[in-house]
Amino acid sequence: MQIAQFHDVRFPEDISYGSSGGPGFKTSVIDLASGHEQRNIEWSLARAVYDVAYGIKEREQMEDVLEFFMARRGKAYGFRFKDWMDFFLARQSIGVATTNQTQVYKRYEPLTAHFYDRPILKIVPDTVSLWANNVPINAALLNITTGIVNTTSYIGQTIEVECEFDVPVRFDTDEIKIAHDDWELMSWPSIPLIELKPR
Repeated sequence: MQIAQFHDVRFPEDISYGSSGGPGFKTSVIDLASGHEQRNIEWSLARAVYDVAYGIKEREQMEDVLEFFMARRGKAYGFRFKDWMDFFLARQSIGVATTNQTQVYKRYEPLTAHFYDRPILKIVPDTVSLWANNVPINAALLNITTGIVNTTSYIGQTIEVECEFDVPVRFDTDEIKIAHDDWELMSWPSIPLIELKPR
């Protein structure tokens, strides 16, 4: 799974730590004449949105965000973002390898029939552990830019993964709106980010 127009760099962690937001779905609800309702799931996968303005506490951080924004040309290029609420995949099976490539995903509510599988696309370097049939294998088999494991040599074996991951996002604005509140005190009321989906 590839993300178009993407810079493989991470948004400053000290600022993402103070951000707000998270994943969301799109569901349309139709009220019927009977008083019942019909719900239609319009997105099969969640899409996260964030606001990183709340993480800016100092002038130096504002300068960092300004530089990062300019280098991404506003909305033009995506980048990595650490969601401090959900960035770790504990050791988990991603299934039996049936092809040469197996996509990493995180399963939510794995012990129920209503589980949700989230594809993991951007792996954090040097955090990967891999197993095939419970035997450790080379962590380099996992492509950290796509989240795909090369399972050519492990067809028919159960693949397990543990790693940290980032969310691929972009700025959801093309305009800088920095307010000069006081001497050496600046703010940017809202800096929206939105998750990118692979083509």
